[in-house]
Amino acid sequence: MQISIDQSEGLERLVNIALEADDIQSKVDAKLLELGKEVRLKGFRQGKVPRNILKQRFGQHARQEVLGQLMQDSIEKAIKDNELEIIAAPEVVKADDTDNGGFEFQAKVELMPEVPAIDYSAIKVEKTVAEISDKDIDGMISNLQKQKQDWKESKGKIAKNDLVTIEYSASAKDFQYPAEGKEKMGLLLSESNVPDELKAAIIGLKVKENSELELSFPKDFNVKELSDKKVKFSFDVTDVRKAKLPKVDEDFVKSFGVDSGDVEEFKADIKKNLERELKQNVNNMFKSKALDALRAACENTLLPQSMIAKESQFMAQQEQQRAKQMGVADAPLKPANDFENEAKERILNTLIIQDIARKEDIKTDFAKVREQINEIAQTFEQPQEVVQMYYKNPDLMSSIEQNVIESQVMEWVESQVTVKEKKQSFDAIMKPTA
Repeated sequence: MQISIDQSEGLERLVNIALEADDIQSKVDAKLLELGKEVRLKGFRQGKVPRNILKQRFGQHARQEVLGQLMQDSIEKAIKDNELEIIAAPEVVKADDTDNGGFEFQAKVELMPEVPAIDYSAIKVEKTVAEISDKDIDGMISNLQKQKQDWKESKGKIAKNDLVTIEYSASAKDFQYPAEGKEKMGLLLSESNVPDELKAAIIGLKVKENSELELSFPKDFNVKELSDKKVKFSFDVTDVRKAKLPKVDEDFVKSFGVDSGDVEEFKADIKKNLERELKQNVNNMFKSKALDALRAACENTLLPQSMIAKESQFMAQQEQQRAKQMGVADAPLKPANDFENEAKERILNTLIIQDIARKEDIKTDFAKVREQINEIAQTFEQPQEVVQMYYKNPDLMSSIEQNVIESQVMEWVESQVTVKEKKQSFDAIMKPTA
């Protein structure tokens, strides 16, 4: 057997293998001998079929079976002897019998890309830091109050945070909506995606009052007939409700699972939850910026086209699935090429993390795996059931283990690079501007 390897484009290699005729024939003879012990042919006792008959009837089949095994064995030997780390099964691109009874073939393989050496001390990464203040805790309590607020009917003037129902009609040249009568619309004025001019026209009115004005609706307006249209808009106020927030008392606190009803214990729980969310966001932001910097240090790394194509297709399918989950039944499958740049980033991120873990011998810390599962479980009403669910589900466990090893790698990266801290408020980190 003769083996040679040629470099093709990028990470492709062509493995050339020549199998000797004698080696092939000896294995074919052995295969026919084995068949001769088992085959039954009319006119011959089992095990007594003449060799020439066996060769005539089964010779080609035996040769194909032998060649298949020899090809597999020889490719594996070529990969092992030449220490090739490949990313997918080899692809046979040429195969021919030789004049002397031998066999030659060529297989294409793609190599796993190599991450170059990185000078971590030369890399600078910004890390956002923040602390939970009493104001942040009060803000969260205010949000929880809004979750349990009552809406009381009001005859007074409309204010910016009120819940208002109007009946309206809209018209323009060759356009009338609805075609007859009026349509109802409910508006929480502090959040609705209606034009500011309409909010301004509503504020200060009372139930049964009306108004008319020219309006231009945005393209993303949820009433398709009014989307991206300029109209004359007439409306009547039919209902006004003002929010009544519950008191932060024992009953309110108990409704959020604090059995003691103690407000200070409630605040301590809120602070603990906010700290957990803040830590997660800060770590995610650092990871994103660190990987940006590490990718820049590896910008010339070659990536296998098959890997890029597979990841791009996966991302296209993911986006289509998300759209379907959001209610878009006929969501299109975008071309995989649209995701190629993001796919390259994802692949390089994974390669960098794996390279660091291997070189620094970073193993999954299963104490941290348990800690992360417990943290997730605490956000549910039945934590122990959630813990058991994770431990019984290999996919969920694999996801947590992957998260943990990535966080361990990022901890190592943080210890090696130059970190510049940037102080920000809790709100700025948790609710970044677009």
